[in-house]
Amino acid sequence: MNASPDMNGAWNEALISVRDLDRWIEALDDLFGWKLESRGEVDAALLAAWQLPPQASAEEAVLFHPDDPPRRVRLLRFDGLPQVEIRSSGHHWDTGGIFSLLLYARDPDAIFAAAQRLGWSAHHDPVDMHFGDRHLRNVVLRAWDGVAFGIYCQVSPPRPPPRWAQAGMAFNGQQSVRDIGPARDFYCGALGWRGWFDARIGLTCNNMGVPLSQVATQQQDVIICASGQDAAGLWHYGQVELVGWPGLGGHDFAARAVPPNLGVLALRIPVEDLDARLGALEARGVATFSRPVTVTLEPWGRVRIAGVRTPDGVLIEFYQPLT
Repeated sequence: MNASPDMNGAWNEALISVRDLDRWIEALDDLFGWKLESRGEVDAALLAAWQLPPQASAEEAVLFHPDDPPRRVRLLRFDGLPQVEIRSSGHHWDTGGIFSLLLYARDPDAIFAAAQRLGWSAHHDPVDMHFGDRHLRNVVLRAWDGVAFGIYCQVSPPRPPPRWAQAGMAFNGQQSVRDIGPARDFYCGALGWRGWFDARIGLTCNNMGVPLSQVATQQQDVIICASGQDAAGLWHYGQVELVGWPGLGGHDFAARAVPPNLGVLALRIPVEDLDARLGALEARGVATFSRPVTVTLEPWGRVRIAGVRTPDGVLIEFYQPLT
C-alpha cells in the first residue's frame, strides 16, 4: 500500500546525491537511526526531466525514521555521468544550493565522536549557543560528498523527552543566500510560507568557523520559514532557514546545484494540484526547471512531478500523488 504524504505545504523529502549508497545507508542508520524503506532504479522519465543525457541511469534509496515520520531522505547514486560536489570545500558564507540539513539529537557530542570515526569532520567542535530564550548545543558535521548536517540539542528550557533514541529526521534545509530579499520573496511570497523568525543578528557562537578576527562584528540576516502551523500552534517541520552574511564574501555554488552533482540536491513538496502550483509560480516570474512528468515515486506511488529553482539555485520539486 502506498503512503500518503501530509498536504500541509511543507517539504517532506530531501534528496542527497552520493557516490556510495551502501556506506551512506549504513552510516545514517548508525548515527541517526534512519532506516531503509525502499531501494530501486530512478524512473527514466525523471532523469530526462532533469535534462540528463539518454544514457543516464541512477539508483535510489529512501530512508525514513520509524519514530519521527513523515519526512524522508532520498539518496541517489548516478551512474556513468561526470559529477562535481555542489558545495566542494564550502564554508557557511559560500552561497548557492543547500548548505545543511538540520536535525535534533539527544547528544550532539556523542554523534560528533561517532561521525569522526567514519572520517567525517565538522565546521567547529560542538558549542553552546543561544537562540532567543533557548540554550542549544550544536555541531555542524562535514560528511562525505559535500553534505553537511546541523545537529542540535535543546538544553533549556527542557523539551518533552523525544520518541527517538539517537536523533530525529531532518526537519530544515539551511541555505546561505546572496541577497536575503529575493530569497524571502520566493519562500514567503511565491510559496506563501511565513517567516516565523526574521532578523539581523550577531553571532551568538562561532559554530561555523568564521575567522576569529570577525566574530565580534560579523552579523547574519536570518529568516526561518515554515508553510504554516498545526492545530496546536506549532510550526510545521519541513522548514527552510535562509542565512545572509553581510560584508562576508565567498564563493557562489548556485550553478552546480543541479543533478547529477553531489550533495544535498533538492527538497520535495507534495501538492494537490501540480498545474495550479506551477501556474501560480510562473505568474510570479518563477520559471519551471524540470517539466511535469508522471513517474513512480516510492513510497508515494504514481505521481506527477516538476521542479523550479530558487534565486540561489536550490531545486524545489512539487509532486502530485495520483493514487
